[in-house]
Amino acid sequence: MESLTHNQHRSSCLSYRAFIKQLQALTRSKKILIAYSGGLDSHALLHLASQASQANNFQVRAIHIHHGLQEVANEWIPHCQHVCDELNIPLIIQYLNLTLKKGKSLEEIARNARYAAFVESLEKDEILLTAHHQNDQAETLLLQLFRGAGVQGLAAMPSIVDFGLGQHIRPLLDFSRKSLETYAKENKLDFIEDPSNQDTVFDRNFLRNKILPELRKRWPSIDKTISRSASIQAETKQLLDEYAEQDLLSIQSDSSSSKKLNISKLQIFSMARQKLVVRYWILSNGFKPPSEKKLKHIFTDVIDAGEDTQPLVEWRGVEVRRYKDELYIMKPLQDHNNNQVIEWGDPQSSLNIKSLDYPLPALSASQYDKNIPVTVRFRQGGEKFYHPKRGIKLSLKNYLNESNVPPWLRSRIPLVYSGETLIKVVGLE
Repeated sequence: MESLTHNQHRSSCLSYRAFIKQLQALTRSKKILIAYSGGLDSHALLHLASQASQANNFQVRAIHIHHGLQEVANEWIPHCQHVCDELNIPLIIQYLNLTLKKGKSLEEIARNARYAAFVESLEKDEILLTAHHQNDQAETLLLQLFRGAGVQGLAAMPSIVDFGLGQHIRPLLDFSRKSLETYAKENKLDFIEDPSNQDTVFDRNFLRNKILPELRKRWPSIDKTISRSASIQAETKQLLDEYAEQDLLSIQSDSSSSKKLNISKLQIFSMARQKLVVRYWILSNGFKPPSEKKLKHIFTDVIDAGEDTQPLVEWRGVEVRRYKDELYIMKPLQDHNNNQVIEWGDPQSSLNIKSLDYPLPALSASQYDKNIPVTVRFRQGGEKFYHPKRGIKLSLKNYLNESNVPPWLRSRIPLVYSGETLIKVVGLE
């Protein structure tokens, strides 16, 4: 059995001093939003934060998410409100209306909705604190391992990450669940027991309640050991990210869009470096990482496709396409009717079009005749327009080819008409 020295034991105990030291090492912000479920972990975190509010002038708020999945959850709200009132901490109650889609994980849906609510509630320069601890970290690494994750997944949960208008910090990752239990007992904390935590139909609960207790019998320090492995993986990930960033900069010129990748330059690298760069490129653009299978399809179905094809690989909220020698990443295209004609009643005000993800900028008074109706249409074929800088009329088709506009965007480019005269091709002047 691995034993702890006296100093190691003291450092693993949860106390206000240990908490504030960890928090100040991670952030300088004094604005805190606590994710408060009412359970032991989050109650301990809330209690620690309340002390920070009193002793170090932190501004502390709490948010409780009602998922609407259990009737008993209705009883938790007055409990959470009472605890926050006693600690003089403002509490936000956020109700969710979750819809379980066929083939989707309830755990994932609930988590995504919960974090979306956190983002919505977070104020500028405010940090979100969650009560994830050492045991949670061990569970996360094992779950990622069972899913075949690489370094990105095995790095498990970071202590700090940019989040919404601020940051998401997990200040208790170095402390065990047992240390939180001791803290709760010493401070006589009254907390909620969520019955769903015993439901082993959920992967994390199965691992927590059935597998890890058996592993701890043989390896008592397994949570700490696994957590250390996660830290090593996180360092490895950071190093790989630094290499990938350098490679990405060598591929993209300063004028390149971050959402485009030059394929010829990418293919100079070994396959391992290509995969590293592509994965980093996807993450750096704010998209969810692909599975290993999807990443493979990016190479076989998109990168290796002929330049005259329009290949596509997609996963949750992401599309990767190719046009000529460029790889593109984007959100899924919305349904769009290129036969629609939209009246622009006030061209000197911006115009929102549902199927586009950007507003049309207002026209200046010199760009149109106020006595002639202005409409927005989309490409049908055969359009010509006057190019003011060249002083000639151009074929729209030829101009789109010349401007290297990807085929999937050509029917979505707004064309502004004054009467029947095309006066503006939005975004291409």
